[in-house]
Amino acid sequence: MEFSKETILLQNEIRKFAKDVIAEKVDEFDKQGIFPIENIKKLAQMGILGATIPESFSGCALDTVSLLVCLEEISKVCPSTALILATHNILFSSPIAKFGSDTQKNKYLPSAAAGEIIGGFAEMATNELKISGNLDSWIINGKNPILLNGVANGPFILFAEIKGRLNALIIDENTPNITKDKKDNVIGMHASGITQVAFDNCIISKQNLMGSDSNGEKILEEIKSFANLAFAAINLGICQAGMENAIKYAKERVQFSEPIINFGMVREMIADMATKIEAMRLLMYDSANIKDSGKDFSREAAIVRYFSNQGVAKITTDAIQVYGGYGYMKDYPVERYFRDAQVSRVLCSSNIENKELIVSRIT
Repeated sequence: MEFSKETILLQNEIRKFAKDVIAEKVDEFDKQGIFPIENIKKLAQMGILGATIPESFSGCALDTVSLLVCLEEISKVCPSTALILATHNILFSSPIAKFGSDTQKNKYLPSAAAGEIIGGFAEMATNELKISGNLDSWIINGKNPILLNGVANGPFILFAEIKGRLNALIIDENTPNITKDKKDNVIGMHASGITQVAFDNCIISKQNLMGSDSNGEKILEEIKSFANLAFAAINLGICQAGMENAIKYAKERVQFSEPIINFGMVREMIADMATKIEAMRLLMYDSANIKDSGKDFSREAAIVRYFSNQGVAKITTDAIQVYGGYGYMKDYPVERYFRDAQVSRVLCSSNIENKELIVSRIT
């Protein structure tokens, strides 16, 4: 597909920023688990933190294609940074822009667009919460082991079942009786700032409810569909980087007096990588165009997420195989891409969920 001139300019700008700025410390940040706050601030200055926020709230309201281009380019260098941006834009700002009250929009969106706050998202599937209360407020106890962007200490969205109904709550960063602990035991995305969040008799006002107390399911479904496109873009960037690194190494590595790029088995793996990447890219941007046209894109998003999940697992594994034993060493980037891929594949929705959605829409 062909991008608009504006999207191509944005792509070139983000690609340059990723190579010149993000790449400089990407390995250091991954090894030490450092949240790249200075890079995020610079991306805020470029308008990327306001990608899903309307211009009336100081955002830049990018179309879906342009946002996915940004995530793809950044993921080629640092998937952790792409995950931070996807969480902030798609899992936090976008639902508030669509479902939040006027008060909530005015409270959160301008600050989110400026990068003054970095929004988070509590992974729904990992909730371990007990909720009680009345019509005006709720008391939350328990924990959620996966809070995306938790290290940023910003507000976050939490989905919780209250009296048999799923509700979307916006939890402010200064809410009492909440503690966050950084997760150092995740397999990948070490620089993305994932934490655990725990609640100890935490009182949440009904003013923190997003939408009504009966449309939490709808909000979550829309978030998951949009997130499927975002994670497909992250998967795509990882795949592209994995293949490019494998090709580079295969041209340099000499065995039996010739570069291994000449070996049939290596060429077959690279051809398979390239084919999967091209199919992934076409599926993803076609789905993005459907979304931008205002049509239901949930089936297409589920298809590309499932396909890209399969592809990123295969391609990062094959990239390591091209490197041989060196592929398992942290001296080479394919090891990091392999680990980051495992995280990107499981967040927000599972392969089983997406396959079920695909089948339900065609039967």
